[in-house]
Amino acid sequence: MNLSLLTYNTLFNNAADKLGKVIDDYHPDIICLQEALTDDSNIKKIEKFGYKIADYSNSFVKFGIIFGVITFYNPETIKYKDSYSLNLNTNVGEYFFYLLRVILGFNQLKTFLETTFVCKKTDMTITVCNVHLFVIGSNSLRIKDIDQALKTLNIERKKYFIIAGDFNYFPYQRKKLEKIMKKYGLKEATDKINQTIKFSNNGSFENFNLFQRFSTKIVNVLFKNLKIDYIFYRGLHLKKTERIEVRYSDHYPIISTYKI
Repeated sequence: MNLSLLTYNTLFNNAADKLGKVIDDYHPDIICLQEALTDDSNIKKIEKFGYKIADYSNSFVKFGIIFGVITFYNPETIKYKDSYSLNLNTNVGEYFFYLLRVILGFNQLKTFLETTFVCKKTDMTITVCNVHLFVIGSNSLRIKDIDQALKTLNIERKKYFIIAGDFNYFPYQRKKLEKIMKKYGLKEATDKINQTIKFSNNGSFENFNLFQRFSTKIVNVLFKNLKIDYIFYRGLHLKKTERIEVRYSDHYPIISTYKI
């Protein structure tokens, strides 16, 4: 039996209305969304595609609207067991970046939403962590956050584990990311994917302020192949990982399939 997981940053929920086509084409068992509206109307809209919400965790407020991470599942193939939301506190080492985020309006939390599922056919228990880390900060601080989260979530006791989402981990200090994941016995499912984000030339789907538009142009010049979305796993047999070529957001949806 196969199990598939889709992760997607929907860009302030812009891509949520268009998820139907992706679902029709790929039928993922689990969907991890970031930057999604967490209100009832949006959740019901996605549930109409045949999915159920496992849980959500609010991450930030933008334009007076609350956005967060949401995990959905296909009730025909898996059962929801429980969930746990972890929002890490700001530490002394990142206080400068915290002030910068406040000044620029990037009031995003470091969000880890852990959900446990049971496969109906195999009775296998699988834990999934839906992640969204903030964009303004250093990779060294993100490594500390990942380490603290995985330690707090006690993943050593979870045999089958997937962590996926928008890590906002920029393409430097790659070895540090590999080292921290190896520490917890995690392998990367996205290692063959070099780019997960691409800004549009005309800004047609980037609803950014002036500073954000300016900074994204700089990032686009410095990092031609910008990869900030990742999937890591443990205890499962990876069959394939695919970047889905749709442009409903500045991120591409990523889907990985496992044999269980």
